[in-house]
Amino acid sequence: MRRCALSTVLAVLCLLSGCSYESTEPGLFQRSVSRETTAPPIDPVTPDKTSQVPNPDLPVVGEAIWTSADGLNITMRLAIHAVRRIEGATVLDWSVTPLHGGGLRPKDPLPPTVDLGLNRPGEGYPNIVLVDAARARIYRPLTSRGWDSQCLCTPLTVVQQTLRLGYTRVLQVAFPALPNALENVDVQLATVPPFWHVPVTPRGMLPLASYPTDLARPAEPTPVIGSTRPFSYRPAGQRYLIMVNAVYTSSSFTSVAWTILSLEPGRGLQAASRPPFGDAAPPRRAYNPISAGGPQIKVDASSSVWRGRLVTTKVAGRDALECLCSDLRLGATTLRRTGQQMRVITTLRPVPAGTSRVDVVFPGLTTFADLAVTPAPDSGFRSAGPAVRRTGLWTYRAEQPHPGWRSRDWPTPLPRNDQVRAFRATVDTIVR
Repeated sequence: MRRCALSTVLAVLCLLSGCSYESTEPGLFQRSVSRETTAPPIDPVTPDKTSQVPNPDLPVVGEAIWTSADGLNITMRLAIHAVRRIEGATVLDWSVTPLHGGGLRPKDPLPPTVDLGLNRPGEGYPNIVLVDAARARIYRPLTSRGWDSQCLCTPLTVVQQTLRLGYTRVLQVAFPALPNALENVDVQLATVPPFWHVPVTPRGMLPLASYPTDLARPAEPTPVIGSTRPFSYRPAGQRYLIMVNAVYTSSSFTSVAWTILSLEPGRGLQAASRPPFGDAAPPRRAYNPISAGGPQIKVDASSSVWRGRLVTTKVAGRDALECLCSDLRLGATTLRRTGQQMRVITTLRPVPAGTSRVDVVFPGLTTFADLAVTPAPDSGFRSAGPAVRRTGLWTYRAEQPHPGWRSRDWPTPLPRNDQVRAFRATVDTIVR
C-alpha cells in the first residue's frame, strides 16, 4: 500500500511540473532596418545590474522548456535565434536561460555539475543537427580534423559551468554550408521537439525581432495527454511510469514528447536497449541502442506502425545508424533514485497532411489510442527581415574556449573564414 501511495503522489507531482513547447505564432511586424550594429569583441560573460535587460533586437524564432535529468532538476528555456549563412559554412545562434532550481535565487550560479543533456558521450560536439527533410540530409556541427572531433562552437562543457539563474547565455554552433536554394531547415536539439521551418538568412543578413520577448519568464506547466500505469522494467529491476506529453506534427516530422518517472530505487536505464524505452527492432549497426526509440506511431487501423527516424552517422570514421531521439544514458544514473524523471523526444517521419489523431504504441506495454496531435509552431512566422547588419568576428582557440555572449551583445560575432576551412564538414542521410 505504501508503494502504491508513493506512486500516486509522484505521478501527480510530475503532472503539475515540468516543461512545455512554445506554440504561439505571432504575426509579422515591420521594423526599421536602418540602424547597424557591430558585435563587441570577445569578453567574459559576467552578471551585472544591466546584463539581463531584455534586448528588443534579439529575434526568437523558436523556444522550448526542458528540465535537466542530472538530479538537479534545473528548468531552463532553450531558444533558437537565427540560422545564418557565412562563407563556407552555416551558423546557428541559440541560447540557454535557466529559470528554476531548488534552493536557487535569481543571479545564483548553477551547480557546476549541471548537464544540458546535449553532450555526445566521448565526442567533442553537441547533439544538435540541422535537418533538410525534403532532401533527406542531416548537417552535423563542423569538427576539427584531429582525433578528438572538437566543434567550431561555444563548447557545452565550458558553458555548463558558468550559467546563472535568470541569465540568458547566447551560444553558437557552426555547420556545413547549406545548398543555395535551401530557404528553411529544421533545427533539432536532442532533448526538445524539433524547431520547424527555421529561416536561413543570406550572407551578411540577420532576422529581425518581430515582437518583444522575455526569455527569463516562468515556464508553463507540462501538458500530459496520456499516462501508463506503474510497470516493472526487468533489466533495471525497478518500476517506472511513462507519460506522453504531446505529439507534434509538421510537413517534415512527427515528434513524440514523453516523460519517464522512476517509482522506486533500482539500476536505472544504463542498459535500457529494449522496449518500452528502446527500439523494438534496432538497426544491426546501432550508434547507440540506449536511446529513446521506443514509441511507435500508428496513423489508422489499416496502417503499419512507424518507428523512430534513423540517420547515418559518419563523424570520426563511424559507420552506423542513429535514432533521432534523446540519449537515455543522460539520465541513466539519476533514474536509479525514487521520484526522478527524464523528459525525452522521439522523432519519426511526418504523418499525412490533415491527420488530427494518432495512436502512440509502446511495444510490450500499452497503446495510447486516438491521441490529438499538435501542429509544430512555424518558425518562419516568428521573425521579420532579413536585414543587413554588420557583425564582428571571433577566433576559435582550443586552449581558451569561448564562453558565449549576453543577449545585449546581439548580433553576435561570426567565426573567422580562415578557421572555418580548417574544420571538417559532415553531412549524413535520413534512411527511415
